[in-house]
Amino acid sequence: MKTVSDMKISEKAIIKKIIAKEPIKSRLFAMGIVKGAVIKVLEHTLAKQTWDIMSNNTKIALREEEARGIIIDE
Repeated sequence: MKTVSDMKISEKAIIKKIIAKEPIKSRLFAMGIVKGAVIKVLEHTLAKQTWDIMSNNTKIALREEEARGIIIDE
């Protein structure tokens, strides 16, 4: 089971499933992070533990806990 936190910079993937509690799950859905969406990792910062991703032409910064909850197709 691979998650966004396992992805490398410039890697693209399709979201398979989202595992998160409310209100995080609703917030991800509102940003377009939904099953079947294509995402691309733009940057990963170790200091802040964030992943900058692109989904539907929208740049989104995810915290580590959010990135781990997004399951992708391998």
